[in-house]
Amino acid sequence: MLVIAPRISFDSSKCLNGFTMVELIFVMVIMGVLGAVGIPRLASYDSQNRAIAEQLRVNLRYAQRLAASRNRDVCVAVTATAITFRMASSAGTAVACPATSVVTPYGDSGGTLDIVLPGATTFSPAGSFRFTPSGTLRNNAGGALTMRTIALTHSGGTVATMSIEPENGYVLSSIS
Repeated sequence: MLVIAPRISFDSSKCLNGFTMVELIFVMVIMGVLGAVGIPRLASYDSQNRAIAEQLRVNLRYAQRLAASRNRDVCVAVTATAITFRMASSAGTAVACPATSVVTPYGDSGGTLDIVLPGATTFSPAGSFRFTPSGTLRNNAGGALTMRTIALTHSGGTVATMSIEPENGYVLSSIS
């Protein structure tokens, strides 16, 4: 049996679909410029906020341990743009925010644990609490607290949350 296929002809003058080489190169150049300028900026905000979140977690743990080791209250004051850490001037006295700045454990001269945020990044909710020498979490009047959570947000989106357990001052972090 003999099958005859229909003859297909190709007429290039009728085929005008697609992009020219100049158009493709132009689009690739624009994408390259946007990628070289825009993506590093977005990545730097993300890594900067992750670094702030990690530093907050470390500082909260250090403040809790410092309260226990020095037998002094350590107050943590949260505002929208900063978190400050203050320690009672002597053992056995309650701390009223603000008091003496808590010095970093890294041997920096004059360095403190305080965190000040850049631009569009904020902490919430505002308020203060303290770590007691027993490692527990209290409000500034000395009353017990429930789980205390601090959120770090950037341009409306939550970057990280730090939850502090009231019974032992342990810091649980969730960094997105």
